[in-house]
Amino acid sequence: MIGIIVAGGLSFLFVIFSTSIGVNYFKTRNIGQPIQEELNFHEHKKGTPTMGGVFIILGSFVGFILSHINFWTIGKGYKVELLSIKPEIFNLLLLGTLMGFVGLIDDYLKVNKNRNLGLKAKNKFILQSIVALLGSYYFYFLNDSTIFYLFSGFGIDVGIIKWFLIVFIIVGITNAVNLTDGLDGLVAGSSSVSFGGILIIAFWIFRHPDYYSNFINPIFISVELAVLISSIAGSCLGFLWWNTNPAKIIMGDVGSQFIGSMFPLILFAIGADTLILFFCFLYIVEAMSVIIQVLSFRYRGKRVFKMTPIHHHFEMNNWAETTIIVRFWIINGIVIVIGLGLFYGDWVLFGN
Repeated sequence: MIGIIVAGGLSFLFVIFSTSIGVNYFKTRNIGQPIQEELNFHEHKKGTPTMGGVFIILGSFVGFILSHINFWTIGKGYKVELLSIKPEIFNLLLLGTLMGFVGLIDDYLKVNKNRNLGLKAKNKFILQSIVALLGSYYFYFLNDSTIFYLFSGFGIDVGIIKWFLIVFIIVGITNAVNLTDGLDGLVAGSSSVSFGGILIIAFWIFRHPDYYSNFINPIFISVELAVLISSIAGSCLGFLWWNTNPAKIIMGDVGSQFIGSMFPLILFAIGADTLILFFCFLYIVEAMSVIIQVLSFRYRGKRVFKMTPIHHHFEMNNWAETTIIVRFWIINGIVIVIGLGLFYGDWVLFGN
């Protein structure tokens, strides 16, 4: 428990201070965010330092690694020692960082060309798919079950389809979070709460291994997974300090793609496959609004929303940006509580 608190706290503090330095550095280097032409109501955001997601990734590493440094042992007193890091858990962070690197390339091209277009959609999708394939193969390599879990121990054995589903969901959620990152603090704030909810689940699983080891790979029934989640949540919360409206820095694709990939990677690790619908509900709604808009315009010649992703629809209805953000946070929080309730309900019915 102490390690979990330390990891989150260190990540939070590191990101707050490092991002402050980054804001000034990026300003001097003119590393600013280009604005999509259609978003004339976002003109005031033009030039805001971007690629702040780098600090979220660095903060996650700092919190996770430093939390493994022990300064005091009961009965032995003061002694500095590095506790072993479980490679299976650390590899999840590395996979998320690879996806963040794809976003970093995209951000760099945007800044370098001074336009709101980085990687071509096809090239971006290919790179994301490669990382997702690595993630899927990683679970296969660890002999994960081919059962697609609905809630905890209840699932359907889908065979080889499971590995393709993992690829599809990693790429899908990554892009969904990327689409959601259009308002100050929307992703940073909502993901802090979502990871907080997942942290509760991961710690609960760690404390009740007898039940959950029946359908979760024992490798991931570890307090270290909770430490990792705490590090990411702390980093997102620390970044929110500077990213809240009006944002001093934008996380960019490097941040949104890192966060987006970590959700399915962690949830698949703990056998909470379908709970992705709850902990990523906000991002899925944002992505679905884009899909609905495209399909409606293609086949009906009409738009359902004034603009997508859906947060822009409310902006064009004259909702204040802060109003949209806070209300989306509230919706996100409510759905997360429902997800936690379903997870706990499974324990009440079958875990005791």
